[in-house]
Amino acid sequence: MNPQRRKNIMPRTTKLTTILGASAAATLLATGCGSGAGGDASAQLYVADGGGAWGEAQRQAFFEPFTEETGIEIVPASQESQTAIYAAAEAGNPGMDVVNIAASMLPNWENAELLQPVSSDGWETVDTADFDPFPVLDHAVPSLIYATQIAYRPDTTGGDLEDWSDFFDTAAYPGQRSMGEGSVLANGVFEIALLADGVAPDDLYPIDYERALAKMDDLRPDILTFWSSGAESAQLLADQQVAAVSAWNGRVNDLAADDDSIAYTWNQALLHVDYWAVPEGADNVEAAQQFIEFASRPDRQAEFAGLITYAPTNAAAYDDIDEDRQAALPTAPGHADQVVPQSTEYWGEESPEGGLWSEVAIGYWQDWISG
Repeated sequence: MNPQRRKNIMPRTTKLTTILGASAAATLLATGCGSGAGGDASAQLYVADGGGAWGEAQRQAFFEPFTEETGIEIVPASQESQTAIYAAAEAGNPGMDVVNIAASMLPNWENAELLQPVSSDGWETVDTADFDPFPVLDHAVPSLIYATQIAYRPDTTGGDLEDWSDFFDTAAYPGQRSMGEGSVLANGVFEIALLADGVAPDDLYPIDYERALAKMDDLRPDILTFWSSGAESAQLLADQQVAAVSAWNGRVNDLAADDDSIAYTWNQALLHVDYWAVPEGADNVEAAQQFIEFASRPDRQAEFAGLITYAPTNAAAYDDIDEDRQAALPTAPGHADQVVPQSTEYWGEESPEGGLWSEVAIGYWQDWISG
């Protein structure tokens, strides 16, 4: 199940259709960071800033300690969107030295040869063998892990939902449902549908799209809406518009902390990963490599996980995370036999139909949702 370390296995013929085109690249170029930004590049490093609580956790766990240790100033760079930063990099100026890339977008960067190799072989403070379940790759290092899990109202469903099969069984567990849009692979709709239909986690890939969408047909009458943001998923359950929702674990954790009538399970929670990477065109490559190693240290990862409910990618961090906090983190040892890692390799493979599976899947979803 665990993705294996890969070396240049991606075909180089498929490119992402640039949704935002030249205007997206222009937007990022206008931020004034990265190449041509002025100032002493050796003393400044432009790093992708997640914004909000994520950005604040980055500041406390990574940015400020890195500056204190090295004297290199971190300049937080707004990433706006995955497609926007990709378009900017494709145009020759990524606007930052370290980007944060969603797993579903990583193959596009690799195919277009827009990433520089990561110098993990020379790391002295991090053991790459400690990365689990997502390994360090040649051009990217896992930055954070989160999960899509089931959250529900037992008083409405009439009982506890133990897995995705229960989530889909509205006869036994009544009430409307909501799921994330299937065009966003981090919502895990295809994997969730197959798990609900009885497919074992080890047999999820390659995705059987016909079977997955047939299972979605069964649930469709009971789906109130397909949410488009984490905030929306939480609000639907908080306002009792739905009895159960598939939602990202951070949102679920906040909901359950505020409302004890909401329950959730880690069973069959689907794990997703983001990556640090150094784009072609970065101004300060040496410092960028130094920062990625720093942010991968167990102590930095532990502090980050203590500030926000993204799980550490370096499993050694759990030695410094207390049991109460571990309960909120997707990859905690106590959840290891329940969670299901999403395959980053499968989504980056070329399909027989042409294009990556990550692109083909979106086409299947769009056909289904409009049908």
